[in-house]
Amino acid sequence: MKKYLYHYTTLGCLEKIFTDSEGTYIDLKLKDYHFLNDGYEGKWLVRFMETCKDAIVGQFKLNERLACEKAIKDFVECECYRMLLKEQNDKHYSFSMSELKDSMLFWRQDYAKDNGIALCTEKSDFEKKSNLTVEQVRYLGAETLNEILPDFVAAVEHDAQYIKSRSDLRSDITDMLEGAKSLANTDFLRVKNITWEAEKEWRIIITQKFEGKKNLLKMEEIEIDEKSKYIPRYRMRIENPFNEIILGPTFSNYYVEAVSEWFDRKHYKIKVSKSLG
Repeated sequence: MKKYLYHYTTLGCLEKIFTDSEGTYIDLKLKDYHFLNDGYEGKWLVRFMETCKDAIVGQFKLNERLACEKAIKDFVECECYRMLLKEQNDKHYSFSMSELKDSMLFWRQDYAKDNGIALCTEKSDFEKKSNLTVEQVRYLGAETLNEILPDFVAAVEHDAQYIKSRSDLRSDITDMLEGAKSLANTDFLRVKNITWEAEKEWRIIITQKFEGKKNLLKMEEIEIDEKSKYIPRYRMRIENPFNEIILGPTFSNYYVEAVSEWFDRKHYKIKVSKSLG
């Protein structure tokens, strides 16, 4: 079954995306995830474990709760004091899409009020042309622990047997148990606060690993946005995966015709339509 996804952006971005005069390729720019609209991107799993610790521990049998507490403590210490430091050196770039077509949730956002558009693509076609995987964002809540972390329960049960044989329960983060390792393997770049669940987001993540003492960015990977912020970007050129452009509800029919003509001149075969509002 085909899965259609939508990337909401501004009309002005078309010239930056559809740059090929032959109508074959597009240029995508992925944004450093530190500059996304959720200031806690990449940190929700740590915050979740800290704030919901009692609820999580309470799901386990009495003789396993100590192991669960140890797993959470080790994981939070490791992420806060070691892993997040490394994560700041590695560069992570994000490109987001939504399951929602022609959504007022997005048309009402600031960037789309006056000149918003949505780019439509079919998921498998996008993945084939970009050679990247689009994965669904997971939204954290205490009741979703087993769904998000399927290996965590088994890991804690394993730890419980090991802890019984230990007289030493030190919190040395170099001696993490299986439960903490299970948490650390979670894809934290696709974990968000449950308050964002209505957006039905899917996300591509590209990571550039830290090399050397500094992770120096090339000048072409930096751009200044309308608020004069320097934002690291990752640029990629791929065969066009978009088959429809939806203009936001504030546009007149004149713009539908004008954008259609613009695509024709550049030889892109893309349907242009207008939001039903």
